[in-house]
Amino acid sequence: MIFYGSRWRGITMMMRRYLDRAGVPYRFVDWDAYPEVRSQLEWAPGGRLASLTIKVGGQVLVQPSTRELALALDWSGYR
Repeated sequence: MIFYGSRWRGITMMMRRYLDRAGVPYRFVDWDAYPEVRSQLEWAPGGRLASLTIKVGGQVLVQPSTRELALALDWSGYR
């Protein structure tokens, strides 16, 4: 699983805490540090990347709720 976001945004911190507490391994990519990643991801939400994006089990989740993320984790076998 790959987690893309801005380290300083509240939603990013909340979702990383959620994954950490659940013991789910992930790789975090801070798109402020890697602007080329941000431009590669802009297609997912329709041309403008405003919030976190998580790739899990072949799915691309754009600003998912914890419930949506939990379902994707279950479906992908992470939990």
